[in-house]
Amino acid sequence: MVANLAPRKMRFGMSEGMVLASANEEGIYLLSPDTGAEPGQRVT
Repeated sequence: MVANLAPRKMRFGMSEGMVLASANEEGIYLLSPDTGAEPGQRVT
């Protein structure tokens, strides 16, 4: 989860993060940070 985002008001309430995911013909995959990833680090 990306959690260091600026809070945004959404239809359901306040959002302070997002789930990263990817998909292809075989399915949907949730992405997780590598070992050693630090808060605020850029996702590339």
